[in-house]
Amino acid sequence: MAVWTPVVIFILILIGGCASVEQRPEIDPDAYAPPAVQREWQPRNEAAFDLNQELGPITQEPLPEPGKKYSLPELIEIALRCNPQTRRTWYEARAAAAQAGRAQGPYYPQFSLDSDDGYRRIGDLVPKHWGVQKSWQSTSLFAVNYLLLDFGRRDAAARSAREALIAANFMFNQRVQQIVFDVERAYYTLDAAREDVRSAEVVLKMARTDRIAARKRLNVGLATRPQVLLSEQREAQAEYELQNARLAVSDAQARLALAIGVEATAIPDIEGLEGQPIPKQLGQSVDQLIAVALRRRPDLGAKAAALREASARVDAAQASLYPTLGASAYYGFFGFNYKLSNPPTPSYTAGVPEYAALVTLKWDIFTGFQRLNAIREAQAQREAARAQLRSSELDLSAEVWSAYFTFTTSMRKYRYAIALLKASQSSYDSNLRSYQHGLASILDLLSAERDLAGARYALIQSKAEVLISAAALSYAIGVIPEEARP
Repeated sequence: MAVWTPVVIFILILIGGCASVEQRPEIDPDAYAPPAVQREWQPRNEAAFDLNQELGPITQEPLPEPGKKYSLPELIEIALRCNPQTRRTWYEARAAAAQAGRAQGPYYPQFSLDSDDGYRRIGDLVPKHWGVQKSWQSTSLFAVNYLLLDFGRRDAAARSAREALIAANFMFNQRVQQIVFDVERAYYTLDAAREDVRSAEVVLKMARTDRIAARKRLNVGLATRPQVLLSEQREAQAEYELQNARLAVSDAQARLALAIGVEATAIPDIEGLEGQPIPKQLGQSVDQLIAVALRRRPDLGAKAAALREASARVDAAQASLYPTLGASAYYGFFGFNYKLSNPPTPSYTAGVPEYAALVTLKWDIFTGFQRLNAIREAQAQREAARAQLRSSELDLSAEVWSAYFTFTTSMRKYRYAIALLKASQSSYDSNLRSYQHGLASILDLLSAERDLAGARYALIQSKAEVLISAAALSYAIGVIPEEARP
């Protein structure tokens, strides 16, 4: 019975493992795939997910407080702490720093300790006999290996990792500037949307005033029913535009929450920009700003570091043509105990120290043109990185050029919008008085009202365009404006 016990246990384990064979994907893959082209896949229990569990413990940053009005620098500070994109690039830079540290490892000697200890019982065949061999064995080995000469392999790997770290750091800076610009743009857009609501409310009030004036003139026989209906139509149109303006506020709030890195349920309230000064005219030409961008843009610095990293990989590929020279030494101890049952032998026990000191030379003479093609590949990748850097330089110049003239144009549009609003307000006031005294038609009044509403919207949008284009120009240059710094 003792002989069969292990067999019975093995069969029971096998049966238990096969109990759910129909649920195993290697047996029934169709059970895990979508059942049909027109039906959704229903996830099994093992495919269900819980975001809180998947994300794990995350450092809780202070979220916007309900009821508090936040300035732009305060929101930028929250975004830089909460936005997962910033945190991702930060960890990527830290990983690149650890990789650069790993690349320094081959410069140090390598120490290792191996120890194999255990008992062995096997059948042993000897001439005209058989027996059972029982032995205890212990092997311990302490080794030291040191690479003396590798013709630049270590140096190229270290330079490549260092340039990758520089590129990761530049990309982190780029992400910080991207987050700042996204928050600025969302902030200005939300403020403009709120101003649009207030302007739409003013327009609605004017439309009601016009409708009341038309009703009064109808009551005294100085207006017709179609004129009153036309004023009511204008009031309904103003109501419609007010609802659209309120919807735009909700959309802008969602974009601001996304830029900050908080959930939509934690949308912060912002301070108005009524007293926000308009940026001053630029004191530099577009050529000067492009030159500044070529020195300060982090993404361009990352591309330059990527080119240097590719050059280091070329050096590493060329160094593979040469041999490596190293030194190694080890010291260990080998001990054993041996006994054979048939024919009976005495127990043998012994212990022997082992040590060596070696100089090793390794040179791959021919590898089927692998190293030659590796050099060609690395050189092609280096030239591709060079072309990418040149392409980024051209893109940067075009981006700064476009941002520069967008800003200068928006400044002129803002000044024209101020003059347009002033003239439209005077025209509306004059037409309203004339209509009330019977000297203007309802069409003249409603036309002046539409012009005034358009002038209000134009002023709001032109101010937002100035602020956003100024932020876009700073982002294109590669700097964070002082007023946006937390």
